[in-house]
Amino acid sequence: MAQINGANILITSGPTRAPLDAIRFISNTSTGRLGREIASEFLRRGARVTFIYGAGSEMPEKGAKVIEVTTIEDLLRELEGLKGQNFPVIVHAMAVLDHAPEGVVEGKVSSSVEWTIKLVPTPKVINQIRAWWPEALLAGFKLEVGKRREELLEVARKAMGQWGAQIVVANDLRDITDDKHLAYILGSGGKLEAEAGTKKEIAERLADLLDKYLRMKIAYP
Repeated sequence: MAQINGANILITSGPTRAPLDAIRFISNTSTGRLGREIASEFLRRGARVTFIYGAGSEMPEKGAKVIEVTTIEDLLRELEGLKGQNFPVIVHAMAVLDHAPEGVVEGKVSSSVEWTIKLVPTPKVINQIRAWWPEALLAGFKLEVGKRREELLEVARKAMGQWGAQIVVANDLRDITDDKHLAYILGSGGKLEAEAGTKKEIAERLADLLDKYLRMKIAYP
């Protein structure tokens, strides 16, 4: 029987937001479609899925335990609340903002004033995930813009080492449309294990590889 069947799997998906004032925020373009597809694939394979999703994300089929978050602070708080639970597999597909406003203005900024906003780096959530679940098989995602194939793969391999992840899914924004999503799935040691052309294919190949790694009991590098 496949190891994924019955396994506890944690998946993050969709966008994050950072408030500017009482009514405005910055975010990113993530729809959560890929995360939804991944969660649905694991559910079809019999996994027990905990699905943390950003506001406005697309949702998987019924069967997952779902937790909605809005900000990075929300995400970290929910993850910390789960850190006592055993997740042999964690798929961190959420698009976490790399920068957020240095401060939040109370009330509403008038539309008649010029507004300068300073953005500062945000915490690397994937590093915290690795610290809280050091034994989990961890899959991360690397999105670039305008990179050649070999450049993209090199960036993904570097990220794999920085994150302590066994798997990195590398993709470029120019290769993503409503019906196409070219991605490269790198496995242990940075080896290119699979390529995919759609979100459904990414989910299937990722699930195949994680199932293989669970059965091989590959240790955290």
